[in-house]
Amino acid sequence: MIERLAKIHAPEAAQLHILGIESGFISSLGLDFVTALYEAIAESKSSFGFVTCEGEEVIGFVAFTENINSLYKSIIWKKGFKFAFLLGSRLFSWTRLKRIWETLLYPSRVKADDLPAAELLSIAVSPQARGKGIASQLIEAGIAECRKRGMDRMKVLVGANLVAANKLYLKCGFEKAGEIMNHGALSNIYLRRIVS
Repeated sequence: MIERLAKIHAPEAAQLHILGIESGFISSLGLDFVTALYEAIAESKSSFGFVTCEGEEVIGFVAFTENINSLYKSIIWKKGFKFAFLLGSRLFSWTRLKRIWETLLYPSRVKADDLPAAELLSIAVSPQARGKGIASQLIEAGIAECRKRGMDRMKVLVGANLVAANKLYLKCGFEKAGEIMNHGALSNIYLRRIVS
């Protein structure tokens, strides 16, 4: 069953994120940080997500935002001290500071390419639940919410080397719009038109 991402789901969504997107920069910031991120998304008016559960266990999630720049600003203004505290000693790495800065500048980099502000931020399904169409169902639930919010198109950024993820987005109606270097790796940018 698919339901809205709520603050209560954040710890399990964070665990799935770290397990499913283990090479991603956000995952490297630790479980507490990623949990706080999903709590912020669940509480945001301009961001949202969905989860699917098996019993009480979250086995898949997806997160979206209407505007990635607004999401980052909201997190910094409302929860900046909490996030800085959670990062703690992790901030004292030149590589990590560089990646944080690159992440914060990402919205302006893609805006210059005339890409939409709306974005599918992340998706993960537990290994034992993969291959059952859960990821596609979660994406379609998110697309339906995007439609309700009047969004006309959205983007997603995915590592060029992640074959299964690239296939998923193509299967779900996304079209490749370009490439970008992000955190030292090549990523594909996909667009999806949202029609009424």
